Amino acid sequence: MNKIKQHIYKAMLWLLPWLCAVPLASCSFDDDIDTGDDNAPAMLQLSITAREEGDLNTREGTEVGQNSEYMHNLLVLFIQDDKVVKKFLPDLSNDEAAKVGNLKTWTSESFTLTPGTYTVYAFANIDSYFSTAWSSLTGLGIDESIESLGIDDIVLEGNPASKLDLLTYFIPMSAKEEVTVTRSTRNISIGLDRLVSKIRMSITGKPDTKVTALSFSGYADKIGLFSDKILDGEAYTTTKTINIPGDGTLKADGTGTTGTLVIPDFYVNSSPVGHPFTVKIKTVEATGIIHDATAVTQRNELPRNSIFPLTLQLNDYGLDLEAQCWVSPIGSLPVEVTVGFTQDTYEITVPEGCQFAFTVKGININGGNTSNITNLTGTWNMPDGVSGIAFDGETTGVTTVKGHVTASAGKTFDLSLLVTWKDNGATYNRTYTVKVFTDDITNFPFKSKTRTPEFGLDYLRHEMLNMFKK
Repeated sequence: MNKIKQHIYKAMLWLLPWLCAVPLASCSFDDDIDTGDDNAPAMLQLSITAREEGDLNTREGTEVGQNSEYMHNLLVLFIQDDKVVKKFLPDLSNDEAAKVGNLKTWTSESFTLTPGTYTVYAFANIDSYFSTAWSSLTGLGIDESIESLGIDDIVLEGNPASKLDLLTYFIPMSAKEEVTVTRSTRNISIGLDRLVSKIRMSITGKPDTKVTALSFSGYADKIGLFSDKILDGEAYTTTKTINIPGDGTLKADGTGTTGTLVIPDFYVNSSPVGHPFTVKIKTVEATGIIHDATAVTQRNELPRNSIFPLTLQLNDYGLDLEAQCWVSPIGSLPVEVTVGFTQDTYEITVPEGCQFAFTVKGININGGNTSNITNLTGTWNMPDGVSGIAFDGETTGVTTVKGHVTASAGKTFDLSLLVTWKDNGATYNRTYTVKVFTDDITNFPFKSKTRTPEFGLDYLRHEMLNMFKK
């Protein structure tokens, strides 16, 4: 038994040097293990991604970006005590995805950082076209102070969304995060926010209605690099004139009763809460009637990195118009008559040489309730150089306009009527063309009485014209 113990002891002495030589092992005769230095540099990799668009509470879920809505160039700064301790400015000129703004994720090579807390700034697609500060940011060196740059206060001026072409200039993005690095940290992932909002617009209404002009306005004219920056002196009058696809015609759906026109997505600067947005549209119907409509959105904020689906419903707005006219033969007092309208047209026929009064009485929405209509006014205009008709008194911002026509039958006058009203807080404007015809006075029935001779016109049947969009 003693000899066996001696052999085992000799074998252990022979193996001991080889066991202690195993890599990464630490050996001592008392079996103590070295746990390492918590302040030793950590070996890391950095990943930068372009985030998915957020949810504006107008639809469910999120949506990945489309082509050219990702990274084209990139700058990342690790800051500690207001100094640059690590910088990434990768050369992406040979990256096929980056060339077209479609680099979705960038990952660095391994690098080391001393454990601690860092402020990480990441920027993509900004360059000097969007900000003169870009060259100062990219020119920063290690251990160089950033205090004089005021990174947190940098603002992209000059309506940056208007500069996007997704060919040379891509969506500017940024991120700012506080990152804590420990000895065990292996990966840091930063998600970039796109600094614009995307408007996804469609138009519905009667088939074959043609859209000739469209705009979206009321968003900020500048954007800060970070969402917590409060902008000073920004204007909310910026307007985006929207390119209308095709010939602008609303194409009928399967039922043939509704037409739709889908507008290509477009970008506007992200805008803080408190500023609603205005949409203006001009349409032409099959009859040549022009409509101008204006509406204000209930949404009053456009968060960055978001999609705002917006459907413009071209409602059928009909006017309740009333027309009256007077003819004054010699020796007779004026006799008031009511002149009717031809159904579903914009025509009024009046006796030659009469005085008239046209009154906007109300708005019919799809032939239904008008109880929510307020602030109803009309503005009448006629082409320059027209003779034979004249307005008497005010023609702007009124509900009734008065005037007179020449004592000549067979005349046609094209008048323009801009009607403005509010419905549930939204402001609407529509322009109607009203044709006024003069007819021979003898074609209007005279009233005949046996007791007292009168030389006037009989009351015609009172008719209302509901001018619905064609």
